[in-house]
Amino acid sequence: MPDRPNILWLMTDEQRADSLGYSATPWAQTPNLDQVALSGTRFSAAYTPSPVCVSARACMLTGRYGSSIGVLGNHHRLKLDDPRFLPWVFAAQGYQVAGFGKHHYNSHRQAFDFEQQHILGDRVDYYAYRTALDAAEAGVVRYNGGRSPWLFAGRYPGTIDDLPEMHNVNTALAWVRRRDPSRPFLLRLSFNAPHTPVVTPAPFDTLIDPDAIDLPLDRPPNMAFASATHRDYLCDYAGTQRLTDAQIRRARQCYYGHVACVDAILGRLLDELRALGELENTLIAFVSDHGAHLGDHGFFQKQSFWDPSSRVPFFFAGLGIRRQRVDTPVSAGSLLPTLLDLAGLTKPETIEFASLSATLRAGSAPQAAPVFSELDHGVQDYRQGDRYVMVRDGRWKLSLYRDPRDRDHYAGAEDRVLFDMESDPQEYVNRADDPACASVISAMIARIDAWDRSRAVQTPTPVAE
Repeated sequence: MPDRPNILWLMTDEQRADSLGYSATPWAQTPNLDQVALSGTRFSAAYTPSPVCVSARACMLTGRYGSSIGVLGNHHRLKLDDPRFLPWVFAAQGYQVAGFGKHHYNSHRQAFDFEQQHILGDRVDYYAYRTALDAAEAGVVRYNGGRSPWLFAGRYPGTIDDLPEMHNVNTALAWVRRRDPSRPFLLRLSFNAPHTPVVTPAPFDTLIDPDAIDLPLDRPPNMAFASATHRDYLCDYAGTQRLTDAQIRRARQCYYGHVACVDAILGRLLDELRALGELENTLIAFVSDHGAHLGDHGFFQKQSFWDPSSRVPFFFAGLGIRRQRVDTPVSAGSLLPTLLDLAGLTKPETIEFASLSATLRAGSAPQAAPVFSELDHGVQDYRQGDRYVMVRDGRWKLSLYRDPRDRDHYAGAEDRVLFDMESDPQEYVNRADDPACASVISAMIARIDAWDRSRAVQTPTPVAE
């Protein structure tokens, strides 16, 4: 048992893949995470199993796809009797298992033996500050209109030490100090940041020059590449048409500044664990549940299969892991299956995501295979019950509605989006209506259907039931 590695699982919420410096983003300031990522294996084309919180987290915790466990959105919950959480597998084979921070997987059962949740604290909520402040001086950006009155950006009314993320680090370190040192641990720290509200303490809220952030600023009326879902739902939910350019620049400044703040907090965590001697035999894994739009493609938030929302930072480091960058598309759902292999533990046969352990240890490229992501937008009553599916296969990415029980019903061309990720990495040329791509679309739909036939697809259970 002492030879088995400790595992430190670091997780953020709504973090874009381009928000870390190692991704060659010149305005990203994340020296601590960059150092870890560059010492190990980083996946440049890792996709979330679902571009919303609950379904992405449920998939990662179970090692199964959202449609296999009946969780495709924040309005769904896991059933009482199935499935099993993979942290239980670590615990059953001798690991001390604990999770701190944001859990948000909608289950009556607990995924970690010891679990403590702290998300926002008492100074701010998702829509407003809970303390009085000068909105102009704090550079506050509120979203007026649409389906949710988000608090997008502003200065945090406190210091870095007052943030819920720092609270979670402190409570996790207290757990580490009192744990049984004769047994390995699986410790997850899961931050809400940089999820909305992106309220960032000084000096991080002005750390990054907003004019240096080179992202496109798209407006909904001018986006011929978009699907009907994009026009009818996403841009109504949080479209850029309701924000000025100055507001968007400020929101971006706070977002990337907040990521820099998270990096500083995790730097403190790593320094303390190193001082305690807890990093010598520890694997580190980092992932976000999904990304976020920052005015690119015409809106904020997530729920899309464009890369800003569906692609996530994903890397492993420590204990014999190769130092390399891997460009083959993979799923972030592979995280726990990979860690089970690295720890030498027996894996349940129910796991559906491929392990990446051979790539991490031997440097062999992952087997090229379709990567799937899926979603039900019905949390806002838009097309509730309709499964929206993405498949990334090599150079191509296709998104469309596809019902595994009636495959012709939700395959309308008005919601098909096809991008060539080699010639159009920014995803601005929708090739779904291009006759030259008809065979590509047919082949990728066939891959979705074959994937559906390979497993039992579950009808989601609403939270209210």
